[in-house]
Amino acid sequence: MEQGSGMIGEAARLWAIRAHDASFADWDGLTAWLESDPRHLTAYEAALENDSWAAQLFAAHPPVAASTAPAHSPLRGRWFAAGGAMAAALVAVVGSTVLLRDAPVREVATARGEHRTVDLADGSRVMLNGDTRVSFDPDAPRQVTLAQGEALFDVKHDAKEPFVVVADGTRLVDIGTVFNVVRSGGALDVAVAEGAVDYEAGKQRIRLNQGDALSRADRDAAPALRRASPEGIGSWQSGQLHYDDATLDQVARDLSRNTGRSIRVANGAARLRFTGTLVLRGPPREVLARAGPLLGVTFAEQGDSWTMTPANVRRR
Repeated sequence: MEQGSGMIGEAARLWAIRAHDASFADWDGLTAWLESDPRHLTAYEAALENDSWAAQLFAAHPPVAASTAPAHSPLRGRWFAAGGAMAAALVAVVGSTVLLRDAPVREVATARGEHRTVDLADGSRVMLNGDTRVSFDPDAPRQVTLAQGEALFDVKHDAKEPFVVVADGTRLVDIGTVFNVVRSGGALDVAVAEGAVDYEAGKQRIRLNQGDALSRADRDAAPALRRASPEGIGSWQSGQLHYDDATLDQVARDLSRNTGRSIRVANGAARLRFTGTLVLRGPPREVLARAGPLLGVTFAEQGDSWTMTPANVRRR
């Protein structure tokens, strides 16, 4: 479902008002909305630059909160100071539209060590690993934004309306697919268990088929291709982590997401690499005790976090 320009403009105005309210905290939701469609950023910037609509709305629905603004403050300062009440007025004016929902997008997040499955209205499913955040429009579930973390997508294919995952400006377009995506800032990893995915970053297009995987270190880095076992993709759901020549930095991030404990790599462990399988069964202490000998490291507990150190490094 494609939003019309009028509806996008209304959503942008509501976001502009909410974002400049002193109590506003949904910055991740705003970011996800801006990233979900190139037209959203244009509309949002227009709402900030051309505030004549705010003056008209302010006159028609004068909020009580407006009296708290200094008499000499400019227009933008007046209506931003009255953010919460003005947002309510805008909802009343636009009537029965998408803005009647609490927010234009729905955000779902997990804590470290938590797994969660989201069933979308189109029949697709998104399985979230720990420390992960996604957002989507419930009325247009064929596009999901991955803000951070790891998610496995089991997509109901529709050739007329491809399913799209947006991650840091990159589009991952399904071709009848089960695929796993990890995002950490600008770093991205995609692995395809079934079907195919088109990786679209700017003018670059790469087709990933079953068993193909792609990694990039940051948004400006060239993507590196590799092969992956389809059976091992998304295996974190069943309590296993499979690796083929992975850095221990990657292993530490995965263990953090799945155990709920922050794990730091220190003293040269980041240079080590690992091929094999780690089992996530049991509490974090047991998981790390089993993993240490396989990885060639020791884990030292420091409060709620752990430090990973090469086993042959002497502690002072």
